[in-house]
Amino acid sequence: MLESLEGRRGTVRAKPPIAAFSGLFGRPTVVNNVLTLASVPIILARGAAFYRDYGMGRSRGTQPFQLAGNVKHGGLVEKAFGVTLRELLEDFGGGTASGRPFRTAQLGGPLGAYVSAEMLDLPADYETLAEAGAMLGHGGITVFDETVDMAEMARFAFEFCEIESCGKCTPCRIGSVRGKETLEKVLNGEKVAANIALIEDLCELMTDGSLCAMGGLTPMPVLSAIRLFPEDFDRAPRLAAE
Repeated sequence: MLESLEGRRGTVRAKPPIAAFSGLFGRPTVVNNVLTLASVPIILARGAAFYRDYGMGRSRGTQPFQLAGNVKHGGLVEKAFGVTLRELLEDFGGGTASGRPFRTAQLGGPLGAYVSAEMLDLPADYETLAEAGAMLGHGGITVFDETVDMAEMARFAFEFCEIESCGKCTPCRIGSVRGKETLEKVLNGEKVAANIALIEDLCELMTDGSLCAMGGLTPMPVLSAIRLFPEDFDRAPRLAAE
């Protein structure tokens, strides 16, 4: 964003320095998102203590949760941190739009991890979800019923990164392409165990070597899908049956 504002191609900047020390045109720059700015009026009007009383642990205040995907009542729900995923999806979302059993939801946007039905009673706050291998991110929740193929969703994560990558760093630019290609081999039932091991190594490289969250977080949906839904990646029996 800062590169674009300065008239250059929108690519990630290497850090350090961080923007707070040297940002727009080399000047100290604070970058806030809309969620942060939207909290300012109520804090100014009612005081910091009022806002701090919402939430739990280190996650204070409220979060606008976005319900989308296969959910009966999609939309925006603002709740204090700590509301459970089940409350959000069942009480506010009304369950799946298809009426089929819930299978998974992706939290925090297209680079967020998937959660299983067994994780629905987790409180939605930054620390608890991080401990469970997921993330809250911007509060997006995309719902899927029992018909979803999680191997296909893992492939989509790599494809999304391939399309959206700015191309500056090799782990993101090339890793996303190789990840998609390798997952397509898994989908075709080719050396499934060996290719999944290769994907896991690639994800480690992308996490550690990418310059920004695009490449660094793409492994989250991929690895969570493999960890929580391994049966979807075992393609050989399915191909043999067909």
